[in-house]
Amino acid sequence: MKKTYLFSVLLMLFSLTSCWDNEYQEDFEAIKAKATGVDGESGACPVGKWSMPTCNGAPGKNLIYYFGSDGTGYSENPDCNEICTPMRFNFRYTVSGDKISYTFTSTEDVICSGVNQGRPNTPSGSHTLTYSCLNGGSEMQAEYVNIQTGAKSVYNFKRM
Repeated sequence: MKKTYLFSVLLMLFSLTSCWDNEYQEDFEAIKAKATGVDGESGACPVGKWSMPTCNGAPGKNLIYYFGSDGTGYSENPDCNEICTPMRFNFRYTVSGDKISYTFTSTEDVICSGVNQGRPNTPSGSHTLTYSCLNGGSEMQAEYVNIQTGAKSVYNFKRM
């Protein structure tokens, strides 16, 4: 009786372990597919952390965009005067073809001279970037068209 019970427990643990291994393998394959991209050359583009110089090219002052593999991310704008922490805007995004559509979900506290200034308002509406990956996925060029003015801006990001 004890041997049968022990054997049943071991068989159950082996079965569960096999299920977990398959689930982890599937998760890994999904992440790997996103990381290599459809064309095999783009790297994790747009998944990853991207930076572009701001503040007239001041060292360490970069506009940051982060696109997580889970469809969430953030943009972060530095304070060129070095008084406040960068402003961070969290968002959810989707990718379709060469378009990244995102909607802001929240902001983070801004600290200026050690004093919490609270959170900026969360921008409303949906936003879209048209992007292309360059140099094997180490660079991303993004184009944004302002809905109100129609003005087009082109940004050149480097992978961090």
